[in-house]
Amino acid sequence: MFLEKLEIQGFKSFAAKNVLVFPGMLVGTKRGITAIVGPNGSGKSNAADAVRWALGEQSMKTLRGKRSEDVIFSGSDKKGKLGMAEVSLYLNNEDHKSALDYSQIVLTRRLYRNGESEYVLNNNRVRLFDIQMMLAKANFGQKTYSVIGQGMVEGFLNTSLAERKEFFDEATGVKQYQIKRDDSLSKMHSSYENLIQAEMLVNEIEPRLKSLTRQVSKLRKRGELESQLKAIQTDYYGQVWHEINDNFSRYNKEFLDLEKEKFSKEKKLENIERELEQIKLESDKENKWGALQKELVKIQADKDEVTKKLAKLEAQMEIKLESTGQFDVSFLKRRKDEIESEITEITEEIEDLGKHIETDKADGQELAQEREKNEIKIKDINQKLIYLGREANTSDIKLIDSYLQKMAEHLKFLLAEEDMAKIKNLVKAIEKEIKKALAISEKYSKSDDNGDSWGRLHQSLVEFNKVKDDMVVKIHENNLRISARSERARLLKEKLDDLQREAETVASKLKQFKGESGLGEREAEQARFKEEIKSLESKIKEIQENMNQITIDDEKKRNRLFGLQKEMVDIQNEINNLNNGLNELKINSTRYETKLEDLEIEIRAELGNLSEVKKARAAGEINLDEAKEKISQIKKQLDLIGGIDPAIEKEYEETKERYDFLSGQVNDLKEAISSLEKIIKELDIIIKERFDKEFKVIADKFEEYFKILFNGGNAKIIKVMAEETEENETETAVADSEEAPADGAEVKIETVKKENKISSFAPHGGASADKEDVMLRRIKFLQKHNATGLAGIEIQATPPGKKIKSIAMLSGGERALTAIAMICAIISANPSPFVVLDEVDASLDEANSERLAKILGELSHKTQFIVITHNRASMRKANILYGITMGDDGVSRLLSIKLDEAKAG
Repeated sequence: MFLEKLEIQGFKSFAAKNVLVFPGMLVGTKRGITAIVGPNGSGKSNAADAVRWALGEQSMKTLRGKRSEDVIFSGSDKKGKLGMAEVSLYLNNEDHKSALDYSQIVLTRRLYRNGESEYVLNNNRVRLFDIQMMLAKANFGQKTYSVIGQGMVEGFLNTSLAERKEFFDEATGVKQYQIKRDDSLSKMHSSYENLIQAEMLVNEIEPRLKSLTRQVSKLRKRGELESQLKAIQTDYYGQVWHEINDNFSRYNKEFLDLEKEKFSKEKKLENIERELEQIKLESDKENKWGALQKELVKIQADKDEVTKKLAKLEAQMEIKLESTGQFDVSFLKRRKDEIESEITEITEEIEDLGKHIETDKADGQELAQEREKNEIKIKDINQKLIYLGREANTSDIKLIDSYLQKMAEHLKFLLAEEDMAKIKNLVKAIEKEIKKALAISEKYSKSDDNGDSWGRLHQSLVEFNKVKDDMVVKIHENNLRISARSERARLLKEKLDDLQREAETVASKLKQFKGESGLGEREAEQARFKEEIKSLESKIKEIQENMNQITIDDEKKRNRLFGLQKEMVDIQNEINNLNNGLNELKINSTRYETKLEDLEIEIRAELGNLSEVKKARAAGEINLDEAKEKISQIKKQLDLIGGIDPAIEKEYEETKERYDFLSGQVNDLKEAISSLEKIIKELDIIIKERFDKEFKVIADKFEEYFKILFNGGNAKIIKVMAEETEENETETAVADSEEAPADGAEVKIETVKKENKISSFAPHGGASADKEDVMLRRIKFLQKHNATGLAGIEIQATPPGKKIKSIAMLSGGERALTAIAMICAIISANPSPFVVLDEVDASLDEANSERLAKILGELSHKTQFIVITHNRASMRKANILYGITMGDDGVSRLLSIKLDEAKAG
């Protein structure tokens, strides 16, 4: 895990958003060093404060402020104040060496000027406790060595023994277990308080419960009678209720069925009325036939007028021709007109014949397909007959085969024959052969696997052959129609060819006389009149066809109208009959409904509800009179017992339930307290083992780094133990010395410790004062007791050439080097993912600064260093150098350079 980047916005002098990107894994396992430099007052230490604040620091003194809002940019002469401060730490956890489930962890802390604040972990709001647990698991310590300032270096040596112990709790990585231990102690104390309250309540409830138990026992006999009464009443009312309800339901069902039928009739009647109305509207709106009639009269009048003009013109032309002696031309013109009329009539007839022939051919294809399907069925029946005939009389089978062969020959001639008289004779012959075969097959009643007997199969064969004969007849009739119409079309085409040749001859002769008659203009007018007449005749034909279609449609509408009116009258009569039936059913249903309502009122008065009565349906009917008499007897017995307040039983149940609940709570709380104490003991073992192991490593490293920084000398860290000496668990203080014993033995505050177990309590009795005191003293002891058994940590340091051991006698520089040696030892033994060093080398000379820089370089493979410094030696070791400046607007700004790239350049 390492710090990828730091985002600061609105925090102290960082008004704008600033992003510091840090190196990850450089070469091998080296994590790199980032140096942050800048002049005094530029705000570079605010970067360290930002990290400390994001890690959950609560002390404003440590953050160099008085109030929480002091961390928000307060503004300057040139820039206004901001309303929010936000710092985000981006942690890379791809190696998953930290016990966290994320590949990247984004930890954000926000503070608003109105006092609201929040912690956000990967875009999810979390509690400060969650942040603290996460940091503890990842070996972070926001109050100890993850962020170390110059004042903290000096302060570390000036702290008391107990305060140094707290520092070593985080340094050895047991802080997370201590947090869990404190949480378990808090839960244990809360559980104990709840236990005392629960036992007090149990003691209060128990006498009342005994009194209620005696009273409730008096209700048992009454309860038995009431149960017996309820059982009899349930059976009695159940039978009566079901009898009435069955009749009521039956009438209701009949009513609903009849009403549904009525609704269907009414719906149908509505549809008829709607259709009648639609027909009426169409009749009112559409008078197309009259309009067409008027148009037809007008067009016929126009045609008559043009025809008169044409006749007059042709008469004039004929007179003209005759007057000039041109009788042949007049004849030819008349013949030409006759030929053209005949050609038109013949062409229309040929087209009509063609349409009928196409229709006949389509019908013939359908008949052929049906005949093919019928022949497949006949073949299947013949195969079944052959199967059934395997065990039949051989002579009979031969006779049937001969009949079948004859039928096949007749069918062959039938299919080829076109003469209808011969076809009928062949059909009769086939029927005769079938009857012969059927007469023989009837004596065989044997059936095949599908249940088909000879008789049934031959009967089916006769039927299919009859169908086949009918199809053959139809096919031949259809073929004859096609042949007759084809022959008629052929003759008409021959006639049409003759007329066309005659028309060509007439046209040729008329061409010879063209221009000789002097009728050119009249001929053009004659052609125009003929063309106009032809157009008018086409319109007349179209109008007549439309009028015929309208007449047909109107006839259909009239027939539909009469049919609908008759159907409407019939449906209305049916609806009237249904209404009479509905009224009768409604009367019967209402009568039983009234009975059912009265009965249900009585049942509710007696039993309270209907649910059990509705469920009760005995296997056999009970004697209602005997059941009623038994009910009366039980009620008399209950009256003799008298009434008892039902609230007593309710109070008993509630008291018993509460008593049982509290008793269970007492047991659960005792188990919880025992379990928590067990957890605390297990945590104590883990804490002690890990603390002792890591402490030894730190002590060895401390001595090693002390000798490096001082070029010799000796240094030790010594555990100062604490023991409890009195049974009342009070501590007796002894000598408090600045220096450790000359022989280096451990300094001890002597106490005597007595193990106290949580005493057991009476099952439901009140806890006595002694028992309460024992429990409280036990909890207080666990709160004061620490798993390591330490009262504090003593530090001994002897620089080379000196005999002193007490750190109080060291110079300022020596104290700084001693503290730095301790910090380096802790980082080496239990490295934090990253460490921020805020001007810890400020008091060191150049030689010692070089030694410190060398140590940081060696430790950079274990942790990531972010160094705020003025020292050139530290700058030379850095991989990235950030410069922080501050303008006249009071806002800190970043400058950055990658030193590795700069050196390479």
